[in-house]
Amino acid sequence: AQNPAAMAWYADYPYAVADPCARQLEINTTVAPWDNANMRRAVALIIDRTQIVNIAAEGATTPSKTMFAQFGSMSPFIDAVVAAGYGLPESADVAAGQALIEAAGWARNGDYYEKDGETLAVEIHVNSASTEYTRTIDMVVEQLQRAGIDARSVPVENGVFWGEVLPFGAYTMSYSWLSCGSVNEPWASMGRYTVDDVVPVGERSPGFNNTSRWDSEAAVAYSSVVDKMEGLALGDPEIPGLVAEAYQHLDAEMPFIPLVQAFKLMPFNTTYWEGWPSNDNYYNHPFFHWNSGHQIIHNLTKADG
Repeated sequence: AQNPAAMAWYADYPYAVADPCARQLEINTTVAPWDNANMRRAVALIIDRTQIVNIAAEGATTPSKTMFAQFGSMSPFIDAVVAAGYGLPESADVAAGQALIEAAGWARNGDYYEKDGETLAVEIHVNSASTEYTRTIDMVVEQLQRAGIDARSVPVENGVFWGEVLPFGAYTMSYSWLSCGSVNEPWASMGRYTVDDVVPVGERSPGFNNTSRWDSEAAVAYSSVVDKMEGLALGDPEIPGLVAEAYQHLDAEMPFIPLVQAFKLMPFNTTYWEGWPSNDNYYNHPFFHWNSGHQIIHNLTKADG
């Protein structure tokens, strides 16, 4: 509004464009008590995605319904998951989450839950390179604290986060986007959580796949369905049903918790050059920091005057 030469993907609010890597809470399924699927499901119920959107993202994104980026090309698979009853709620159900915690033997004592003299606590590692990351986890920490879990954020430097914390499983929970991959078919993302990629904590996860070390019976069943999907042609009508079939295991065990869609404010200045991509001029996505950035440059023309 203060600079008529400045533009973004949308001409008005929310301005930001959706990135294909939806945000999520990673969980190391080898670390007690979060090795209990119901404890992970409790966290998923306690998290309020709409509050993250409104406060951490200042309204610039939307709550995730599934693990997938909510592009039109992914609608058949997202719709299949939601129709099967495995879609995520936009807001929290704290009481339901607390009921699962209490069913696991934890009792509220003042601010936090306790069991056998131990306080229910969790550290959430977060990459300190962006305020998006730290603000989101600050919001999640606040939500868990109010529900009785002594959560705290552990910011770490970018190189340490990607070089040590995530690949070697050196975390209990962390903020990232390891479901990234699928933009027009589901396997690229779903294939990242099969048991084929499980390695012990302390060994590097191949390609950042299944850093949660999810290898339960449900994970084996999930992997079997995903393997079937891998052999099918793009657009095969059987795929949405297989996505829903596999997703029941993700929903039951929550080896990671989808949060919100990714959002990027990509500003352009039209003072000297015109033809930047936008929602109204959708010849390309606006991610000029990607390898495809040259495609934007080749579509620019010199501004008049």
